[in-house]
Amino acid sequence: MRSNLSTVLAGLTVLAAGSLVLSGCSPAGVSGNSSNAIVVGAVAEPEHVPDPIMDGSLAGYNYYFAEFEQLARFDADGKINPLLATKWEHNADFTQWTFTIREDAKFQNGAPVKASDVAFTYNTIKANPTGDPASYMEMFEHAVVGPQNTVIFTLNAAYSAWPTIVTGVSIVPEDVYTKLGSAGFAAAPVGSGPFMFDHYTRGVEYVLKRNPNYWGKATEVEKITFKTVGDADARLNGVQSGSLDVALIAPNQVSAVSGSANVTVKANVSNGVTFLGMNSSAGPLADQKVRAAIALAIDRTAIVKNVLAGKATVDNQLIAKNVGGFDPAYPQAVYDPAKAKQLLAESGYKGQAIPFQYATNGRIPLSSEIAQAIQGDLAKVGINVTLNGTDQGSFSQIIYGTKSATGLYLNTYAPSTMDGDAPVSSMFGGQQNDYAMQPVTKALVAKTRTVGGQDRINAYSELFRHNDGQALLIGLYTPDTSYAVRPGLNWTPRADGMITLDAVTFPKS
Repeated sequence: MRSNLSTVLAGLTVLAAGSLVLSGCSPAGVSGNSSNAIVVGAVAEPEHVPDPIMDGSLAGYNYYFAEFEQLARFDADGKINPLLATKWEHNADFTQWTFTIREDAKFQNGAPVKASDVAFTYNTIKANPTGDPASYMEMFEHAVVGPQNTVIFTLNAAYSAWPTIVTGVSIVPEDVYTKLGSAGFAAAPVGSGPFMFDHYTRGVEYVLKRNPNYWGKATEVEKITFKTVGDADARLNGVQSGSLDVALIAPNQVSAVSGSANVTVKANVSNGVTFLGMNSSAGPLADQKVRAAIALAIDRTAIVKNVLAGKATVDNQLIAKNVGGFDPAYPQAVYDPAKAKQLLAESGYKGQAIPFQYATNGRIPLSSEIAQAIQGDLAKVGINVTLNGTDQGSFSQIIYGTKSATGLYLNTYAPSTMDGDAPVSSMFGGQQNDYAMQPVTKALVAKTRTVGGQDRINAYSELFRHNDGQALLIGLYTPDTSYAVRPGLNWTPRADGMITLDAVTFPKS
């Protein structure tokens, strides 16, 4: 769940626009086998085998939300609703939560979804600390089956936002997962969702078919094909030609297809903030005045207007407006190049080169252009930045594998939990984006977990004010998420950035 629950988007396969003659759809955008088939132009696929116990990438969650179900799920607008659970409650200090499991749900093999399957799923994640889901569940201690078809979750510390965590945990059948293991289960997954696994060709496609015995409301969609198309132009061309039905597009592509008869653009404000990370212990960045100068020198408004075609909102907080913990009264970002020059002079910075790492493809549209704009802004105040663009896989390894950024880096965090805890844990709680490793920020992260309501928002504001004072990480903007969609397809983008298709309806002939 790092950056949608994770920014770990690796193994990208870029397909040329001319190769997008995909098997699922005809040039008119209608499948040759069925008009109720959908082909999605996926930005990436999971770096490892797609097993929900081990993988937390956005690419993987697109699969899992079709095949599996969670105890609760956010709707398209970010409201949490029951799913496999019917209700939940907590004790006085938020360290124990009891969820009642619905009794009519069943897995795709016909077996009922039991409270023991839920407890097994969570305890197996806990037993695999190297898996992505474990990284955002450090507060989880264990789960046991309780009376009257309940599951009791015990946490090792207060955590008021636990229901947001359960929205990202896909429930697996204990007997099947135990028999097959991680790799075997990824090759033949069994869930309780409206779609079933069909086949997976690494680097090419992940295909699902409708579950004819789904316990819930039947979907109109008969088949989903996730095609790995890393290049934004290729994705847009795919929708225009009819070989793709839904695809993420870049902000500067929206105006190009406005009014097109072959493409409908649908958008939603994203749940992620694009930010400038930095190794605050390396070279010139170890000086707070240099870091503060960088924050003051970046013209965020110009980046949004000129690079992103206005399809974003300047954001000084490190969680987006629709994410839990956001403070609408928080101060706006400050652009003050004169003050930046003054701080640099006081710091004694002598023009040493600062490396700037970013991914040239993947989760941040127009990342190269954004990096160049930041480089230009910093050069105006006398900061020397060298650009180092890599593929998304290499960049993800630097950020989430070796934690080896040596200067600045461009990153984004879009929590699928729609809550600020995962981003701030990563940035200030000792995880991947936390190079400062300050005890005070770790304590402030812990404080946000012990309170609710306005008190929790205030705790987040306290953390972000400390960050602004130290200039450890720099919030840049919250992007709009825009998709090219086959005309007539009734599909709604989600605030969490995942592509879910169970509620899609098709044009009536």
